[in-house]
Amino acid sequence: MSEVYDKVKAHFRGNAKVEIAEGKGAQGLKYKGKMFAMFYKGDLTVKLKPESVQRLIENSEGLPHDPGTGKPMKDRVLIPVSKKGTWIDMCELSLSEIQ
Repeated sequence: MSEVYDKVKAHFRGNAKVEIAEGKGAQGLKYKGKMFAMFYKGDLTVKLKPESVQRLIENSEGLPHDPGTGKPMKDRVLIPVSKKGTWIDMCELSLSEIQ
């Protein structure tokens, strides 16, 4: 599974605005110290505007992200590994929406 993550990390490695969180704890991408994309149980979770999250879910491009509370987050969408070909684009979208 790490090869999927490695492609995303490699894409952002040269971006001075993005910090790559690796090692112990949550792995993902940070902007200004805040995680905007996180590798979560083999899938990818990205932070987006609520309307973008809803659109992706309605178009079957993503799934609601429930961090285990029983209530999906309005500003996060889960992009399953089956759609790993879109992960870099989803991370770029997330970064553009949070800047």
